[in-house]
Amino acid sequence: MNTSVIYSSYDITNPQLQNFASRPLPQKVYRRRRLAFLSLVGLVVFLGVLMANEIIGRIHGVPGGSVVEAAGNPVIYVVQPGDTLWEIADKFNPEGTDIRYTVDELSKVTGGAQLQPGQRIVLNSGL
Repeated sequence: MNTSVIYSSYDITNPQLQNFASRPLPQKVYRRRRLAFLSLVGLVVFLGVLMANEIIGRIHGVPGGSVVEAAGNPVIYVVQPGDTLWEIADKFNPEGTDIRYTVDELSKVTGGAQLQPGQRIVLNSGL
């Protein structure tokens, strides 16, 4: 069995290693890391709230966010003596909607502000 040793011209006994740990990183590296971490935390919180909303909705029988009544049947309202567009809008105004929008939609449906007792107004679900 033969053993051969190859010596190089490099000094292996005292290698000069650079100490990278003692050199601080630039501030923009730390900012980038913080931004990435906060983005990740924000995403986790957002998805957690989204999932909690879905789970709570399934428990209460209404999965998902608030549903606009797009698929419902239209409502027919018969105008009573003394009714105004504002009173009718107050009865059928969707939650969170400005009543002025509902009055404007009723005005378009009725063809103006004049109402006659006995007049039938077809109200689409969700106006």
